[in-house]
Amino acid sequence: MRFIILFLSLIIIQFNCFAGVEDVFETIKKDPKKLYSFIKAMPKGGELHYHLAGGAYPEAMLASAAQNNFCIAPKTLSVTYQQGSCNNQDINISTISPKSNFYQQIIQAWSFKNFKAGKISGHDHFFNSFHKFIPIVVIQSAPLLARVIQRAADQHELYMEVMLSVKDFNKSIISKEPIIPSHFNRLKERLLTNQAFNSTVQEISTELTNLLPNARNYLGCDKKPEQAACQLKINFQLHVLREQPLDKIFSQALLYFTIAAKTPEVVAVNLVQAEDGPISLKDYHHQMQIFNFMHQLYPNVHIALHAGELSKNAKTSTLKTKDLRFHINEAIKLGHAERIGHGVAIKQEDNANKLIKYMAFHRIPVEINLTSNSKILNISKEQHPLPFYLKSQIPVVLSTDDEGILRTSLTQEYVIAIKDYHLDYQTLKRLNHNALTYSFLPGKSLWADPIKLIPISACRKLNSNSCLRFIKTSEKAKLQRKLELKLQAFEKLYRTFPLKIG
Repeated sequence: MRFIILFLSLIIIQFNCFAGVEDVFETIKKDPKKLYSFIKAMPKGGELHYHLAGGAYPEAMLASAAQNNFCIAPKTLSVTYQQGSCNNQDINISTISPKSNFYQQIIQAWSFKNFKAGKISGHDHFFNSFHKFIPIVVIQSAPLLARVIQRAADQHELYMEVMLSVKDFNKSIISKEPIIPSHFNRLKERLLTNQAFNSTVQEISTELTNLLPNARNYLGCDKKPEQAACQLKINFQLHVLREQPLDKIFSQALLYFTIAAKTPEVVAVNLVQAEDGPISLKDYHHQMQIFNFMHQLYPNVHIALHAGELSKNAKTSTLKTKDLRFHINEAIKLGHAERIGHGVAIKQEDNANKLIKYMAFHRIPVEINLTSNSKILNISKEQHPLPFYLKSQIPVVLSTDDEGILRTSLTQEYVIAIKDYHLDYQTLKRLNHNALTYSFLPGKSLWADPIKLIPISACRKLNSNSCLRFIKTSEKAKLQRKLELKLQAFEKLYRTFPLKIG
């Protein structure tokens, strides 16, 4: 009898702890400042959809460029790296005052600061910005990554998967070949037996292995390894560029899959650039065929794909209704996407209900980027499919996409989702956990039921010997347990109905 009473008491204590957080959360939601503070302080699983190229704020890029020999063209606001003096009328970035109007012009050209759509849409402003600053991202990747990590740590994130732009294999040794499935094996052999190709694989693999340690050097992790930024787990995705000819996509995809297969820091391959670009629209099916082949060649390399990042609201002249009807389905069924990035056009897909059921059954998550979809695709909160995904029990993770260009944060994305879609605390908590549950971290999950957040039998007690043994076998479960313990401590701060026993 004493055991039953004790057991019920523990349940009541746990319930009251949660109920307290729930009630406080409902009250806090009414106050924007308190809500932001609550979400910022909340321990977070992290980010699964994050581009380094657009992740660093322009202010951070300019600060990094000022310490090196970068020059900027006053008319185009595009940068170059020079060994000596700047060419022609170009200006050395180190001479530009942050208080100057010119500095502000650069910030506005490289981001959405003060941007108002007019003759130039948000879509075009976004995609036209990258070429202006990409030399800084490529050359200064380690210090910029350090700044990104610090921002994530300041928001109490535990994990990030960062998409990278890396060196490509530039020799066109297959450009005269038809890029069709019946030729894929021959094309693959030609590349894999090419000395320059294999040298590029090794060179990039080495660079990626060194990237995170170099970033942590900028953070001072050798002297203060205990700081949150040094504890934050980072993995990388390599992204293939979709707005290029098929021969280049094939060689780039093979290069990146080959690197991912031998480089532990690289957990996936992705496909980026404007999905509504002319080449992407024309060749989308063929691009999915290439990813299908790569999956057969490297079945253990994870795949996440941008798909359904489409909207006629974006004012792009090349987008037609037929283009909205199959991209997500083909990304999953043909491209073997384990996660979908954006997925805005889900309702326009052929047999959308069937696709939704498939995604829910196979637990294929969608990476939701609310600010990105609003500013780039001109999607209103009423048009966004987030509530549809949640109602359909498709796993959802919130992310920033391009934090720096969009001038947002993961905290802000959570706040927007809560305010616009009236999320309760249980939904918020599930979305938070999803970032680790559906990550590409190795190992089995802590959760037997990720929807109801029911742990596996070995971890019903997170500090039990059985759970401690289990997390030694799973990097994913280890981080999931860490998040849950941090959330429990966080929730105790908001426990409003303590139960007195005695």
